[in-house]
Amino acid sequence: MRSPVPLKIPLLSLCLLMTCASLSAAKVISETNPETGLKSWGFIANGLDLKFLQRLPDQTRGFFLGRGFTEEQANDIATQCVFQTVAKNNQSKPEGKPVSIDLSQWKVFVNGKEGRVKLKEYWKKQWQALEHTDKKVRMSAQIAFRWATFPSQQQFEPGGDYNWGMISFGLPPGQYFDLQVNWLNGDKPYTMLIKNIQCPEDN
Repeated sequence: MRSPVPLKIPLLSLCLLMTCASLSAAKVISETNPETGLKSWGFIANGLDLKFLQRLPDQTRGFFLGRGFTEEQANDIATQCVFQTVAKNNQSKPEGKPVSIDLSQWKVFVNGKEGRVKLKEYWKKQWQALEHTDKKVRMSAQIAFRWATFPSQQQFEPGGDYNWGMISFGLPPGQYFDLQVNWLNGDKPYTMLIKNIQCPEDN
């Protein structure tokens, strides 16, 4: 019996069959804070103003130690490539449209291998598995983590609606990666690839 022949659909035809995201032509802005040496990456395109700022692992350790995590637990979070993330809908009213973000749709690339953002829901599941062990994470600490981290899904209204919070990419300190950001402006999908983002070093 002959093996089935793979179906080849031209990209243009495929886009007619499904909604294809528009590749944003915006320029990625990379900056280094002259006082701290910390780096940031971001862009403004198609309704979205997005910025990622490095957080030193020591900053993150201290933050979560002060909110009820043990040293081991705080270190586990701090060494998984944490960035402070700020997102804003930069469209004005009334002509602007809502901008929607879903972190589960973002893609992380390291040496050609595809991964995903380490969502707060993943952390919760990880901690639930420790519920009846001596490594149990206090509920008050989990609540503090939930409030401090960026929402996995969020819609920003036109007129300057914004939010900020931490995102962990689940990578070791110093690791370089590319990030594919996907978002909706109204009902139109867009995508942006940010190359050579560096996880903060652990000094």
